Amino acid sequence: MSGTSGGGGVGGTNAPSCSSLRFEAQLTSPQPVAVAYLKIGDVLQVSVANMKGQIVVQVIKNGQVVGGLAGPDASRLRKCIEDGHEYTATVRAINGGQVRVFIEHIS
Repeated sequence: MSGTSGGGGVGGTNAPSCSSLRFEAQLTSPQPVAVAYLKIGDVLQVSVANMKGQIVVQVIKNGQVVGGLAGPDASRLRKCIEDGHEYTATVRAINGGQVRVFIEHIS
């Protein structure tokens, strides 16, 4: 769904600015207990964390990790968060344990 095609990397000329970065994604490693309490439309926190020496992007509700984000958009998102930008993840769909969220910058 992204408007860019591969190869550009985080600093590529086609990369959106941090303030215009928006995308839909499926959560990776969803946590069943946290997912059970989600509703479509919930607005969740997006943050970075160090897990076993690797920096990851996490989606959090009320202090509890719901799942993570991976892929090229998540890599760009991580860099933007590290640069001081803030984002939310709005729950768009829940199908069993699968959760789709829409990521957008907090103005």
